[in-house]
Amino acid sequence: MYKVIFSVNNNEEVWTLPHVPADLEIPSPAQSNETYTGLSRNYRRIGTMELISMSWKGLLPVGRRYAFMPAEASEDGWAYKDFFDRWRDRKVPFRLIILDSGGVARLNIPVTVDDFSVTVRRSGDLNYSVSVTEYRFIK
Repeated sequence: MYKVIFSVNNNEEVWTLPHVPADLEIPSPAQSNETYTGLSRNYRRIGTMELISMSWKGLLPVGRRYAFMPAEASEDGWAYKDFFDRWRDRKVPFRLIILDSGGVARLNIPVTVDDFSVTVRRSGDLNYSVSVTEYRFIK
């Protein structure tokens, strides 16, 4: 089982998502290469790496614990919504960490959360959708 963790401000606040889809794609960045046509042959320029973008949907339980949830995950789905709203409003980048079942980090990058939406289910739980884009700090 994969774990998806969001943190902000050097682990000032850390949240492990209670549910992610079984088929979570971990993309590699595309590269902006260009081909130029010369008089006698074509030439290729190796370009910069694009930003990684990801989006997925999942479940945020409200007041109950499910068997599929990691131990660190909260049963308060609304607290996740508050977390994302609060830090997005402050314009602070998040850190996205994806751990495989052995605890190995398969992705660990700063991101902007471009969208975090919830829908209330009949049971009171929340369906969520999240979209993130890699964030590069300017040096």
